[in-house]
Amino acid sequence: MNSWLLRRSRRPAAGHRLYCFPFAGGSPGIYLSWERRLPEVEVWGVLPPGRGKRYDEPPIDQVSELVRALLAEVEFQPPFLLFGHSLGGLLAFETARGLQAVGRPGPEALIVSAHRPPHQPCEEAPISGWPEAQFRAEVEQRYPAPAELVEDPELLAQSYRMLRADLAMVETYRYQPAQPLSCPIAVVSGVDDYWSEQELTGWARHTSAGCRITLVPGDHHYLLDQPDPVLKIVADLTGAGSR
Repeated sequence: MNSWLLRRSRRPAAGHRLYCFPFAGGSPGIYLSWERRLPEVEVWGVLPPGRGKRYDEPPIDQVSELVRALLAEVEFQPPFLLFGHSLGGLLAFETARGLQAVGRPGPEALIVSAHRPPHQPCEEAPISGWPEAQFRAEVEQRYPAPAELVEDPELLAQSYRMLRADLAMVETYRYQPAQPLSCPIAVVSGVDDYWSEQELTGWARHTSAGCRITLVPGDHHYLLDQPDPVLKIVADLTGAGSR
């Protein structure tokens, strides 16, 4: 199997494939359990270098570089949808644009969770370039590590390396104008996340096929506890029922 992709089971008769991109510091493995709820969809996780079984590979810290490497290695099998949460939403968006730019088959829809419109600049102070001790202290304050990770120094160091690269992608990303996507965009965000519904409507300028905004209970991390809104959108877009 391609090192960029993960899945739990093969579904050759599936009507659609769903390719899911991880959030900063996260693993796409959390999405694979969705296949139980989407019996007519083949669910794939996109696995960039530096995490999971690719932990020994140097992580990529630029969105454009990651997308170039991904498109060179992965053939997305139509019909498919792209999904990403937070950083993953940005990666899914740029992947859709990359496919369109070179004339390859694109997604039937792009689903973006918990991410501002890409043309809006990042407002958080950058920390990815900080010295190691200062970076770790800030990360520990923002994203407390689970006890089992703290107790494994080697695994903890790998986690910091991956998160530094992921945050660098967020902090250094600069939107470059291009043709709007020809597929619809579905945007999902927690009502207590950083952006208002009005701000999220800015996603509409990046598609010629319509943009749908859905607000759900929760904050930036709503998806970890409540994936149902996203699963329903996938089911609606594919015509497949969710369980």
